[in-house]
Amino acid sequence: MSNVTSLTSMMADWMGDDAPGTMKSNNYTEGREEGGLGRGGRVVDGSAVSSSPIRSGGRRRLVPLAAPPPRDKWERGGGGDSGVRGGRESSSSSSSSSSRMAIGTPVYIRDAHYSWIPATVESQEDDRGRVKVAIRLPRDWDDYTVEVKGRGGDWYRTDRLVRLSDYANRELPLQNVDDFDVDDGALRRRSSGGASVIVLATTPSTGKNDMADLMHLHEASILYNLKARHACSLPYTRVGDILVAVNPFTWIEGLYSEERQDFYARNLIWQARQHHRRRRRRHREGEQSSPSPGGGDGTLADGIRPLATAASERRAVGYEHEKLGIHPHVYETSSLAYLGLAVEGIDQTILVTGESGAGKTETIKIVMNHLATVERSRPGGTSNGDRGSDIVTKVLRANPLFEAFGNAKTLRNDNSSRFGKFTQLQFEVEAVDDDNDSDAEGDGGIVPSCRLSGSRCTTYLLEKSRVVGASEGERTFHIFYQLLGAPDNDKREIWEEGLVGSRTSDFAYLSNTSPDCIDGPANADNWPYTVAALSVFGINGDTFLNVMRCLCVILQLGNMQFDAEMQDGTERSVTSSLDELEKLSSIMGVSNTEIETALTKRFMNTRGEEFTIFLKPNEARDGCDALAKEIYARVFDLLVTKCNESTEPRGSRANDYGTISLLDIFGFESFNVNRFEQLCINYANERLQQKYVMDNFRAIQHEYTEEGVNIFDFSLVDNTDVIELLEGKLGLITQLNEESMKKGLHSTDENFVYKFKLVNFNSSRMIQDHLHRPYEFGIRHYAAPIKYDARRFIERNLDKIPVDLLNCACRSTNPIIREGFLRMSSALVAPNSKGPSMRSEASKHFVFTKFKHQLTSLMTVIEKSRTRYIRCVKPNKEMTPKIMDHSQTVSQLESAGLITAVVISRESFPNRLSYELIMERFRFLQYKLGPSCHLDSGDIKADAEILLSHLLAGMTADTHQGKVKPFSCGKTKVYFRAGALESIETKRQNYYAEGAIILQAWFRSLAVRQPFLKLTHGVILLQSGVRCYLARKSFVKRLRYVVTLQCFSRKCYARKELASTPFSLYASLISIMSYSLYVSIKHLLRWRGSKPRKKFKTIRKAAIRIQSLYRMITAKKTLVKKKMERNEHIAIENRMSVIQQTFDCAGSVQGSVFSVDEGLLDEVETMFEFLRKEILLLRKKNSKLKKDLADAESDKREMFKHSSNLDHSFAVAKIRNEQMTKTNAALLEDNNKRRKEVSKLKDELKTQQHAHEVLLEEMRSRFEAALKKRETEIAAMAQHLQTSAVVHKREVDKVRHEANRKQEEHFIQISRLRDEIMNTQNSHQDYLSKLMDVLETTQESRGSRSAFASSDTILRKKDDEIAELRAEVARLCVKSTRGSGVLNKEAMKSMKYIIKKNREDRKSRVQYLGVLTDQLEASLASGDLLQVGHLLGSMKETVKKGEKLNSKMDREMVNMLDNPASYGQSGAAG
Repeated sequence: MSNVTSLTSMMADWMGDDAPGTMKSNNYTEGREEGGLGRGGRVVDGSAVSSSPIRSGGRRRLVPLAAPPPRDKWERGGGGDSGVRGGRESSSSSSSSSSRMAIGTPVYIRDAHYSWIPATVESQEDDRGRVKVAIRLPRDWDDYTVEVKGRGGDWYRTDRLVRLSDYANRELPLQNVDDFDVDDGALRRRSSGGASVIVLATTPSTGKNDMADLMHLHEASILYNLKARHACSLPYTRVGDILVAVNPFTWIEGLYSEERQDFYARNLIWQARQHHRRRRRRHREGEQSSPSPGGGDGTLADGIRPLATAASERRAVGYEHEKLGIHPHVYETSSLAYLGLAVEGIDQTILVTGESGAGKTETIKIVMNHLATVERSRPGGTSNGDRGSDIVTKVLRANPLFEAFGNAKTLRNDNSSRFGKFTQLQFEVEAVDDDNDSDAEGDGGIVPSCRLSGSRCTTYLLEKSRVVGASEGERTFHIFYQLLGAPDNDKREIWEEGLVGSRTSDFAYLSNTSPDCIDGPANADNWPYTVAALSVFGINGDTFLNVMRCLCVILQLGNMQFDAEMQDGTERSVTSSLDELEKLSSIMGVSNTEIETALTKRFMNTRGEEFTIFLKPNEARDGCDALAKEIYARVFDLLVTKCNESTEPRGSRANDYGTISLLDIFGFESFNVNRFEQLCINYANERLQQKYVMDNFRAIQHEYTEEGVNIFDFSLVDNTDVIELLEGKLGLITQLNEESMKKGLHSTDENFVYKFKLVNFNSSRMIQDHLHRPYEFGIRHYAAPIKYDARRFIERNLDKIPVDLLNCACRSTNPIIREGFLRMSSALVAPNSKGPSMRSEASKHFVFTKFKHQLTSLMTVIEKSRTRYIRCVKPNKEMTPKIMDHSQTVSQLESAGLITAVVISRESFPNRLSYELIMERFRFLQYKLGPSCHLDSGDIKADAEILLSHLLAGMTADTHQGKVKPFSCGKTKVYFRAGALESIETKRQNYYAEGAIILQAWFRSLAVRQPFLKLTHGVILLQSGVRCYLARKSFVKRLRYVVTLQCFSRKCYARKELASTPFSLYASLISIMSYSLYVSIKHLLRWRGSKPRKKFKTIRKAAIRIQSLYRMITAKKTLVKKKMERNEHIAIENRMSVIQQTFDCAGSVQGSVFSVDEGLLDEVETMFEFLRKEILLLRKKNSKLKKDLADAESDKREMFKHSSNLDHSFAVAKIRNEQMTKTNAALLEDNNKRRKEVSKLKDELKTQQHAHEVLLEEMRSRFEAALKKRETEIAAMAQHLQTSAVVHKREVDKVRHEANRKQEEHFIQISRLRDEIMNTQNSHQDYLSKLMDVLETTQESRGSRSAFASSDTILRKKDDEIAELRAEVARLCVKSTRGSGVLNKEAMKSMKYIIKKNREDRKSRVQYLGVLTDQLEASLASGDLLQVGHLLGSMKETVKKGEKLNSKMDREMVNMLDNPASYGQSGAAG
């Protein structure tokens, strides 16, 4: 493959950097592949070439997946709001709007309820300029669309007549072919109440990642693209540089995982530095350019230096797929911001806007979390240290703290931010010289380090009025509910008298709010987390108690009640809630009299006289509300200050850090009644919109003028006149301040509205409506016209707290209230100057003026940074996932400026090329244009214009002025509208695609042939190895048989020989053979270990040698360094010794005259020692400063060297991005055309799909029935198992009882038998004793008669017989006694053995049945039916075996009882 790589690089060098045959590697690491590439596709100069072979005539060839078709087959395209239609229409129909809207063309039409709905053209334009259309709704329209209430169910059934004059350029916006397939076979008919309507049978696709890739870009296509992605749980979409975030209203698993963070950081940060170095290299090459007509030094009038040579421009034109394969994500924006700060050193700003509930707060938290922890994902992970981790923790913990004190539940959102926040994350950026970067790709170490060092937060427009009252269904700030839900111990420590046992109904400011429990920060259970977050920023102890007591003061002020009292004919207010006044006095630390006086009276000084004004009850109530709002504002400012003090870097200036700023502010707001807050919010959005327009248009407006290019009507997107109406000399702010400074009855809201309308009557942005009330006025904002209600404008602009209340608060014992109001009191001191300066000084304290100054400061910071936009969209009011409210979404798209972005993309020239590059890049296409195209005039401008006119013949661009040429020729460049350059590049790609395919086929054949040959060789080796293995296996098997046979024969022979040979000889032979075998084995083992031992010694020797060389090199470096330090130290010591000697000599000379001060000498020696150390430190600092100076000078030269080309290169990169996105759209268009060419196959496939769905449904029903049947069987088996277990247990108990009973019976029988045997033995003994007595008597009688015997022989014979009989009887007695004892003992032993063995068998069976029962329950839970059947069979076998053993034991017991002698004999034998 190395040969293939080298050949590919040679081809890239031959064809240029942007050669179409150059295959660029891209990261396809997640999901589907974007940009129209199928699976296995490869990028070839913007088109995709299939890597799968296509058989044609038995030969293998490669076909481009997205190669553009010929011009005569191009699909018609373009919409009312789309860009250039060139390359999408046939030459015969490009200029006719009727051909573009042929019958069956899918379009969008306006609808009063759904803004835009899909339809198809049913007739041509009639004489009244109308077109008949039929509504075409997707099949899943009801699943993903919010139904409009009050609209009939058959609204879509009738066709409509649409007036073309109501649409731009008298054309209906066309649908994108990827959205729906409108072939005849793809339509089905839906019936409703007897009527029918044709409805699309297909489901919307996942939409485009970047809406710039849409073939038809307009408001309707943006709406439906966002809807398709929202339905697929894809919340993020790009619109150029803008990221649109649609709130999914549900947590999407894995969308914000650590793996996803690492993916974007790896692809957009750590692996992006090589592209940056390549771009810097292009800038350096661009410096070598020749002078251009714009200026003597080769620069244009606006400071942009053009690319002079065609080669450098060719490299600049090449598009790089930076975002291919990477889905849009909020991590993409944060990663690019981090990369821009780290690599380019430019501060970044991310603007997050959207209406309440759109997800701004969550988006800011996600971005902040990613930016704070992105450094941890650096390959080779370097840590920030303890300080870094502490800062990250504090920055992230600030979010829940601000949510508790600044967020509240509204009708639109349960966790709505009621203030604007501008957070500046401060990073310590590592300084790296790009010229010294290595070209090797690797980890993220080549990206300079950006360590989070701190942050600073600025807040805007805190909604203080929510403290004293919220609308129905809404709540005040979360912290109040958390405080009431705190544990009683905490309440007792804060304010025992008023908090312990209290509820929301006990406080007037909370009693009228929604009592619903909300999860998240609004939940009272989050009190411990808020306390922990406060402690992180040092708000603990007394400070924490003071903050919470301030909140208690606010709640208690709401409980104050006042009654009216008439004195001297004047209505006065009197405090009626004395108990509440006492509580307020105790918690605030001010006496009752002072509080009551400040709330019910006003003291005024006029010409040295003091007057007392008694307030009415409603005025006293307003005073309480004003004081409560101001106290909460002071508490909120304290939190912001504490957070900034804890997170700001210490010991350095803020300018030393790079910043990534995050702006979370309200989006454009338009309600039924719009008041002062909405005016401030919309004013801020107007300024931000002006910034966006400046970034996209004003930067190139001067260039267009210098080049002589016609500029469109800038007023279409410019909102400068709105800004002038608001903040001009006679604008709204000025008029409001003038009325606010007046005193008395002349200062009213109606007077302000009258003067404002009078002085601005000629402004086009002022709505002059005679139906307006005196206090109403209207302004045409960039998003929509808004009518404002000016009542209480002056009061809210003043936002003044009465001086009496101010003085009363200054006397509070709470330090937060006291110090905060003392600062207010000092700031409100009236100036001594008069006239205009006094007016200017007084107006600084007005709310609108302060907000204007804050906004101006904010815009100054933003303008110095690279701005990125995140527009959050709330798809529906019900907060339901996957459905979208069309009207609400379109309104937000207008408010977010996305429609303005569409206008910008349509009206501008996104691409520009010099004449030289055009001729070099496209001149070879002349041969396709025929002989009518002559390019030999000698004037490069004329030749380029002729060439482009022929290449772009029949193409037009849609603008607000109608159809215009798709390009415009300037002095030095040609400017192309959207889609024009892509069309020419497509033709150029077709030319290169053929050659690229041939080269790729050759490369691929070479690349495949080499592995094929290796594979063939490997297969042969594998086959030979297998055959060798099989043959060897067979041989070993045969050898084993032979050896076995030989061993048997030798054994037989040895046995014969052994029989005839002495034993000693064989023993000696065996010992000799054993010793020889031992020696052979020893030598064999030594021979086998010699090779590894030798190899190990060689490796060890080499390792020792390498280690010694490395240590020697390291030691040499250390030695050289130490020698240098030692020489330097010796030099300093020598110099110091010389100075010391000089000083000693001087002291010796003066010693004769003056006495030497030993203390002074010691001090001098100490000073010398200190100077020696300082010299060493200064030397180190000097070397470091020299190095820094050299680097700074190098950077300075580099910056001056490249400053003229940076802006131009950035613009070119942006142009290339837009250019190639258009190219991608054209490629997708061609892909869709190919789909239409196989429409018949699609019809068949859809028919088959329908049949398959029916079959699948049938199979599903069968499967469900079988599954239910199987579940029933399993349940029955489980029930049977349980029943069997119970029965088995009962049987076991029964057998146990029966065995015990039989054992007792056996014992009784044995004892009975023993008694019978004993009785028999006794009877035998009695019989024998009687027999002996008889014999003795007989013997005596015979003895007495012996004298009468006649013969002695007869007497002796009789005596012998009697003796023998006596011995026999004695022997029988002894034998009978011994035999009965042995018989009884053996019988008992056998019975005990049988009983013990039966008990052990029964215990083992019970344990085994328990194990089988546990396994059966597990199998039933997992649904393994096969295992269940197997276990049931095992249990049945075990039960049967137990029954057999029990019956066997019974038989043995019966046999033992029936024949005890046999058991006794067997026991004796055993």
